[in-house]
This record gives sequence, C-alpha cells and structure tokens, in this order.
Amino acid sequence: MQTIRTLSILAALGLGSALAQVQVSATTGFIADMVRNVGGNRVNITQVVPNGSDPHSYDPRPTVVQGMSRAKVVFANGLNLEPFFEKLEANLPKSARVVELAAGMPNLIKGGEHHDEHKDEHSKEAGHAEDQHGHGEYDPHLWLSPAYGVRYVERIRDALIAADPSGRAVYTQNAGRYIAQIRQADADVKACLANIPVSRRKIVSQHEALLYFARQYNITIVGSIADFSAQQTGTQRFTRLAQEMRRQGVRTVFAEPQFSQAEARALAEATGARVGRIYSDAFDDTVNTYLKLLAFNGRAACESFR
Repeated sequence: MQTIRTLSILAALGLGSALAQVQVSATTGFIADMVRNVGGNRVNITQVVPNGSDPHSYDPRPTVVQGMSRAKVVFANGLNLEPFFEKLEANLPKSARVVELAAGMPNLIKGGEHHDEHKDEHSKEAGHAEDQHGHGEYDPHLWLSPAYGVRYVERIRDALIAADPSGRAVYTQNAGRYIAQIRQADADVKACLANIPVSRRKIVSQHEALLYFARQYNITIVGSIADFSAQQTGTQRFTRLAQEMRRQGVRTVFAEPQFSQAEARALAEATGARVGRIYSDAFDDTVNTYLKLLAFNGRAACESFR
C-alpha cells in the first residue's frame, strides 16, 4: 500500500518517469546529447562511440554492445558515418527500432574535392536511404548545419513519442525549447558573419566534414586534407591544397580534436597559415554538447575571416 502511495506522489510531482525510463542507444556524442535534451529523465541512454573517438574508424567494445541489448530505440546518423553499425544491428533486440537521423533528408551534398557550396549542382534530393548508406557518396555530417539539427531533433521527438506515448507532452515541450536554442545559436553565428564579405569566407579543413556548415553560412570550402570518411588522399592533393591556399589567401587550417594534427600543422607551415580548431564528429572536455559545438564552430570560423 505504501509503495502504491509513493508511486502516486511521484507521478503527481512529474517524477514517476524516472522509475520506468525508456532504454535508448545513440551512436555518437552529439546524437546522445540531442536525445538527452528531448528525452530528459524519461530516457536512459547508452552512447556507443565515446567522446574523443572518431566514429568513422571506431570498433564498438563488447560491453557497449551488451549494453544495447535492452534498447527500445537506437538512434544513428546513417549515410555511412558509422561503418560499425551493421555489427551492432546484428546484436540488437528484434523489437528495437533503428532511427537513422540523416536518412531521406533533402538536399544532400556529394563528397568531392574543392566544393563550392554556393552552387546548386553540388546538392540533390535524397533518394533511397539504403542506397545512400551503402554507397557512402554523400557527406554524412548534416548536423553541422543547424537547419538539419532541427530536423534531427524533430525525428528524435517523434521516435520517442512512438516508443513512449505517455511522454508526448514532455518530449514535445523539451523539443520545442531545444529547437529554439538551436535557432538562436544559428542566429548568433549569422550575426557574427553579417559584416564579413562572402569573398573572405574561405575554409580549409582537416577532413571533408564542413560542407553543410559551409552551405548554411555562405562559406567556400577551398579544400580538405582528408575526405569525408577521414581517409588521407595523398601527397599530390596536399600539394595542390597548399598552392590553392596561398592563391586564395586562406589564413587558417581547421583541425579536429579526434585526429592527429600533424598534417594540419604541416599544411599551416607550408602556407604561413595558423591552425585553428573546429568540431565535427566528436566532442572533448571543452565542447561536449551540440549547442556548444554550434557556438564554437561559428565563432571559430567568424574570427578566422576577420
């Protein structure tokens, strides 16, 4: 009787959800953070790729795979960001729902050298999700544009409501608040860039991860040291990139914390540029939330153009 009374009090206080959390998994830190912001204390999250690790090359530990055995919903990015995901899927409960947040999104960008994100021919409507995932043709880093970040949050909200209908009001309210924060972060970056001519907005990155970020903010990608799966592309491309940086006056090479910075430093030394920091696939102790990522990247890019 006392237990029933306690549960009733907790429910009245809105705390009962902590007693029956929805078990979910998220492949990366930024997805886990999004789910946490939408789900609040109604969800218990297993994060697959630890902060500081590169999802392109990560091999999940057996303990993580085991921790996903009770997952009701599994959130992934898709578009071949997580090559390990097939291995995970084979160990998921048959009842688990897999939500690939990037699948079927509009206006995906194909990877390739020297993209000019101001041109429509470098983007296209998403086709069949399986084809995109299998071929790995498209840049999977959609979340680096806040416009896609909002779409991710909406999909997370809808998936959590489907898994836990009694939490609809909580998920809807949390998602609305979080989307407003994402849009404010986007507005802050645009305000910073407002007085910087488009002709000066040029970026060189460690790997080809900033295409959606660049399109969102009218930035030209001059080149990258590695492709969007983080594979090095050889000395000839490195030499051409150094020449192009000097020709276009690019003053910053953006490195990412999950990779060795040796190549970025070498490119900076060869061109007289400096090495800056930007975030794509992985968090660290400084940037450990999606909102911090948006703010940091926007500020870093803006300051590099001044």
